[in-house]
Amino acid sequence: MKLKFSNKNKRLQSFGFINPLEEILEANNMKIATEKSVKLVDGKYEGVIEDIQYRTDPYAYTDVIVKIDDMTLTAGYPTKIIKDSALSMLLTRFGAKLVIGKDIEPEEFLTKGKKVKFTVVNAKAKDGKTYANIVRETLRPSE
Repeated sequence: MKLKFSNKNKRLQSFGFINPLEEILEANNMKIATEKSVKLVDGKYEGVIEDIQYRTDPYAYTDVIVKIDDMTLTAGYPTKIIKDSALSMLLTRFGAKLVIGKDIEPEEFLTKGKKVKFTVVNAKAKDGKTYANIVRETLRPSE
């Protein structure tokens, strides 16, 4: 399990954890290329799982990073596996057999490079911009 560090996570910082990306950027004076904005229309798509990330700020979430051509989208799931939770239903769609009391590693089922299909819906965010979002209940293996 990988934890994604955030500058906002004061609790981790109080234990001496730092944001490793911040140190890399400061040490290397990294240059980042600007990219053209790509828009997706609402509809069904196919892509590939690029990564699984975990975050704890402000809540514990498991993020499935999906790549479509040259862009990536994220589907976030609360990191809780109980009957009918979003994450348990996702893992079940990918072949997991869930047993109460038994630990499970999402990466065993949500493997990098796995082909997936899903629905995208554009929604306006609080910042007034419109973003393409994966409807998380629709993410499933395409094979």
